[in-house]
Amino acid sequence: MEKIKKKRRIATIRSLIISFAVAAVLCSLSAVCFWKYMVSVVKERCMEEQLACDSRIQWMLEPERASGVQEITLTDFRCILTRYAYFRIPISMPLSNVNSSPDLSSHYSEGCYAFAFAWDQEGNRVASSSRLLQAYLRFGENSADNGNYVCDEQDSIPEIRQLYDDYLQLVEGRGEPLYLTSMEMESAYVNREKRTFIPAKGRIVLEKVLSREDYALSDIVEVDSREINITINDETYELVELDRQGGGFPQVYVLLNFIGENPELVEKAYRDDVSEDGVRPISFVDDVRVEGGIIRARHYFRMYVDHKPYDVCLLFVVDCHAGEFVKYYRQRVIPFCLAVLVLTALISWRKLVRNKAKYAMEDYQRDLTNHLAHDIKTPLMAIGGYAENIKEVNLTEEEKQHYLDAILENVSFTDSMINRTLYLNSMGDRPTGKPETIAVETVVADLLKKYAPLLEKNGIRCNVEGSATVKADRTVFETIVENLVSNAVKYTPGNGTISAKVDHTGLTIVNTVAEKVEVKNLTTPFVRGDQSRSNHDGSGLGLALAERAAAMSGFSLKLLCTDDEFTAKLRF
Repeated sequence: MEKIKKKRRIATIRSLIISFAVAAVLCSLSAVCFWKYMVSVVKERCMEEQLACDSRIQWMLEPERASGVQEITLTDFRCILTRYAYFRIPISMPLSNVNSSPDLSSHYSEGCYAFAFAWDQEGNRVASSSRLLQAYLRFGENSADNGNYVCDEQDSIPEIRQLYDDYLQLVEGRGEPLYLTSMEMESAYVNREKRTFIPAKGRIVLEKVLSREDYALSDIVEVDSREINITINDETYELVELDRQGGGFPQVYVLLNFIGENPELVEKAYRDDVSEDGVRPISFVDDVRVEGGIIRARHYFRMYVDHKPYDVCLLFVVDCHAGEFVKYYRQRVIPFCLAVLVLTALISWRKLVRNKAKYAMEDYQRDLTNHLAHDIKTPLMAIGGYAENIKEVNLTEEEKQHYLDAILENVSFTDSMINRTLYLNSMGDRPTGKPETIAVETVVADLLKKYAPLLEKNGIRCNVEGSATVKADRTVFETIVENLVSNAVKYTPGNGTISAKVDHTGLTIVNTVAEKVEVKNLTTPFVRGDQSRSNHDGSGLGLALAERAAAMSGFSLKLLCTDDEFTAKLRF
């Protein structure tokens, strides 16, 4: 038996390991496949965003779109390239709400960049999306000097370098939509011929947006600032007073702030992904590479500035390890994996329960067979002994008749035991007959009448109190009550009492006993209990049949025993 139990434990553990191993593999494969799928989705949208960026830049380079200037210059080209070379890729599944999904943005997402490079037809690089301080200056209605101006003297003027550094210090670690940086200028040095400017007085302001949705001016607070106070002595520049709001001064400006990517990153991307030996690419063919979750997509197109052709390369670098992507990925993968594990646990639990029931039934049938074989030996030995006596010993007719009666009695007992065992073993999970309304007290009274001669012989008094009806299969219900009454009759000592009480909650049968017995295993087949019960004729199947039949009918059987009373409670 121990070997069987050990094999079952090993089989159970092996089954659990296999089930959760399969679940883990499924989760891992799903996670990997979903990651690759999401990367492919972002890759497709990255290429779509490049085409949109291409159209955006082309559209903005039309003179009437470019802030009202009459003629597009290379400075305008540089400004527009840095200003409009960006991407916003929504992270969402197909058919989902794109507007409510998070974004991978070249402005805010870590590891995501939009680089742009432009060459003239001689192969010279004339523009890139390297960070640039730029502003739009308006000197008058239809003035030829109106247009985009840039501040790119950081290599020659230390104050400009400091201005760039101050900006970086303010925005470092704040690259998210909740923070805004802007510049305010009171005056600037302007070179109209080169379309360059140098801030003279003003400041850089870092502001925080208190609310993400539909914020107003009252929802923005100033967090930090840097003062600007630069003086230069250069005849090519003129000092002009500026008015951002358009009143009080002739010059009006719209400052567009520091626009573009980190210059060091721009140059590295140019060397690694665009150029060969720092020169213009030979081949202008769009391509996309995905390495370790990082997408590098190149898109080439030609555009015209002042009727001259220029070749432009857009390089988008999208890091799918960025926080927004990983968060979105985890929000989908983790619940799925948890659901798989919970489902696996439920299936394993169900399998364990079924196996437990299966093993219990196997043990039950094995014990039933073993007990039956053991209990049949006694009457068979008696039959064999009586038969040998009849065969070998000279007996009187009266003695022969006595032995034959004993043989028939043991045969009848053995046949009854086998039939009851077969009946117990064949009982299913529920009755097969049609339920009908049964008067409980009538069934009990009729069964007690059946045992009237034996009860009268032993001086046992009986009474039935109360009445109730129950809806059940009559054959099964009578089997329950018959075995309970039979048990009471069999184990009530002479001059004892049997009382049955019936009400709407159930049937209670109480009989006197010679001594207290242990009731724990009395509903186990062939268990007769203590010594006081084992001396009586009986197979030990009665209470087992009653308990099994009660469970089939949705009833419950509870046994209790004191020093002088045995109680069987059948609850409806």
